[in-house]
Amino acid sequence: MFIPIELKAVEADEKNIIQVQRYVDWIEQYYIPNRQSDIQPVLIAKKITDKQSSAYQRLTDGFNRFNQTNQHRCRSLEFIEFSISNGDLLFEAINY
Repeated sequence: MFIPIELKAVEADEKNIIQVQRYVDWIEQYYIPNRQSDIQPVLIAKKITDKQSSAYQRLTDGFNRFNQTNQHRCRSLEFIEFSISNGDLLFEAINY
């Protein structure tokens, strides 16, 4: 399995989806023709505190568009948020 990861130190936004798409396109064009592999794209970003915002809705809409566009090319985009609590780095997979 091939796992391209976009890691952001800030909250995710729609531009990050474009970058993940570039990774998938590159892998499909240059890597897979020479070696078959599954692609599992991952976006890791700072925890979004306001999940009711229009920006978050646009982001999840973008995730869904990405998944629809790439349904035969790669697995669904995995979105992971991180936060820091009591000095510990915490990761949480988000179901969008």
